[in-house]
Amino acid sequence: MADDTPPGTPTHRPLPQVGIPLLRDDVERTRQQRNLLLGLGAAGVAVVLAITWLTAGDDAEVSAPVEGGPVPIEVGYTPPLDAPVTPDAGPPPAPVEVTHDEGGRVRTTHLFGTARGFGAALTAAGLSGAEAEAVVAALDGVLDFRRCQPDDELVVERAGDGTLDRFEYRASLTQVYEASRDEMGALHGREMEIPVQRERLARGGTVASSLGTALERAGLGRSLVGTFVDTFEGRMNFDTDTRSGDAFRVLIDSESIDGTFLRWGTVHAIEYRSARRGTLRAFWFARGGEDEGEFHDETGRAMHGGWLRTPLRFDHISSPFNPRRMHPVLRRLMPHNGIDFAAGTGTPVWAAADGEVTFVGERGPNGNLVSIRHEGGWETAYAHLSRFASGLRAGAHVEQRDVIGYVGSTGRSTGPHLHFGLRRGGRWVDPASQLNGPGRPLPASLMTRFRSVMSELGAELDAIAVELPATAPAAAEPAPEEPPDEPMGEEAFD
Repeated sequence: MADDTPPGTPTHRPLPQVGIPLLRDDVERTRQQRNLLLGLGAAGVAVVLAITWLTAGDDAEVSAPVEGGPVPIEVGYTPPLDAPVTPDAGPPPAPVEVTHDEGGRVRTTHLFGTARGFGAALTAAGLSGAEAEAVVAALDGVLDFRRCQPDDELVVERAGDGTLDRFEYRASLTQVYEASRDEMGALHGREMEIPVQRERLARGGTVASSLGTALERAGLGRSLVGTFVDTFEGRMNFDTDTRSGDAFRVLIDSESIDGTFLRWGTVHAIEYRSARRGTLRAFWFARGGEDEGEFHDETGRAMHGGWLRTPLRFDHISSPFNPRRMHPVLRRLMPHNGIDFAAGTGTPVWAAADGEVTFVGERGPNGNLVSIRHEGGWETAYAHLSRFASGLRAGAHVEQRDVIGYVGSTGRSTGPHLHFGLRRGGRWVDPASQLNGPGRPLPASLMTRFRSVMSELGAELDAIAVELPATAPAAAEPAPEEPPDEPMGEEAFD
């Protein structure tokens, strides 16, 4: 075949077209280019997915803020006023309650829920970044952001034009925090004072199986069992002397907020009619203010000595003093140097007597612990508390029945209870055997007022209709017991 190409013209392979095969080198080079493009595409997809995951909202991990970038508000973090708030991705959850008033104001209530932080909860409740920053700044130092719980409520109030006018945080019925605007339009935070309504109730009942069950059937709490046991201890043993058919009467304050029950308040008088021990009555009498009172019998003598034998209202004794108790957690014999009073978390704990606080804080297996030094070389200890009374510190003086903390289950504990320890001369002793005996009689100057109070309360008790048992004569008052000079015990606490 003749070559028609002019002489001297360079010979080139034609550009590849469909249907024209590539040379071996071209094939390899094309494969490498294709693989490179595929790798770059996969890397790009991975980067996009990573960015999407990191910014997916509350369910994603919070990355460290980049200098100059947005700063997320999380639990325990207080941003500067000029720091923007990063809103959560996606629409906010629907409020649990919405109300409107005639002025066009809208009030919405949201749950804290599963938000990863206080700022995230605010934005989920519909606040803008700037509004959330202003609320955080207003409540800084007023509300502990670390203690937010899923059931806490966030209340947002907006004016008719949609601007944030007021914010409210409800941690409980009595713990409510507010951020409201002043005349200049700035938000200011404060803890609100919630008025508590008190109503005296007169209740009674008959024991069938247990005093606790009978109290519940009468519409009262089982925690009042502790009041009966503590008040009449030494005159009646409720573990062995209680009989079916025994009867009780109670005058007690019910405390509520806006019609919602809050707690039981002052017990003004109690009566227990026992088939074995006769009729026992006690009347609350305050020498000064109501918080300084104690129970007295019908002669005006305090029901017990200078100590509270049970420094709280409890459900039952879950573990007595026992030098050779099998530890419920460690499963080995260990001395139990105190009494465990089972009670609900948050039940107030009182100082058993006047004294000086020597320790307030966390102490290993005892959890949150308060120790108090009293006259005569006595010391008391209160362990596993959920929290301490506000302002309580070492060196402070407390008086009997001052609230020092609240029942919890901190430390090495299997459930909410108070471990109450009593020590004298450095040795632990059994509170049940030591804190016993009759109390002091009222001075003559107070007897006239006491008889008037007792007469009024006694008439109210008599008016409570119950089926009374055939009772034996009232039990004789026991002789006072002196603590031994050298009480036995061990150094280990709990």
